[in-house]
Amino acid sequence: MTSQTAVPADGATDVAALLRGIPIFAELETSAINRLAGRCVTRSVSAGHLLFATGETCRGLYIIASGRVRIYRTSPEGREQVLHVEGPGRTVAELPLFDGGVYPASAVTLERTRLVFLPRPDFEQLYRANPDIAHAVIRGLGRRLRHLVQVTQTLAFRDVAARLAMLLADYADRIGTPLAGGGVQLTLERTQEELSLEIGTARESVSRAYRQLKRRGLIEPLGGHNLRIPDVERLRALARGG
Repeated sequence: MTSQTAVPADGATDVAALLRGIPIFAELETSAINRLAGRCVTRSVSAGHLLFATGETCRGLYIIASGRVRIYRTSPEGREQVLHVEGPGRTVAELPLFDGGVYPASAVTLERTRLVFLPRPDFEQLYRANPDIAHAVIRGLGRRLRHLVQVTQTLAFRDVAARLAMLLADYADRIGTPLAGGGVQLTLERTQEELSLEIGTARESVSRAYRQLKRRGLIEPLGGHNLRIPDVERLRALARGG
């Protein structure tokens, strides 16, 4: 059973700062960001809360303030394919916000999650009134499309080690912390089962691929959920088949 509780934002400044970190809003003037923040609703939901299901009409944009959300599709046979897991500072399924279509996938919280929700009508009003947003959206969607092409190619043509390398490199770019001695520290709060769902393979295959990356010096476990990636570009090279 899940619960949902509307909670007050930590202040307009808090929501505005979160919006400022979203690529499609990063170039907006402060006044526009503040107007947008004023139209957002902040809420807290428990683990296992379904934000939306595949085929539902888009109601607005979700932005994760804290917690994690799993984006997935389910086959007619009931098999789940995880597309990605999003964390703090990330948007959830923004594409239908722009094209007017339905949600192409489902989204569920993995833990207690604080969300900032921007209703679609409010976003559309700002979009039409600010041409700069249109340019930012186009650039953001272009980057996302390039990334999806790379993901598709890797999942279709590369082995499990390459798929895992691609996933870890993406997480390093998004949530990694640069280290003074070089490389990036990544705190990856994922089970091997969750990782296997994200790259479309079995848990045992992820375990073997993890050991392979470790032997090649591409990752260095630091204990717990932490690991060091000496060179993120080397991971990407493996994902590309280099």
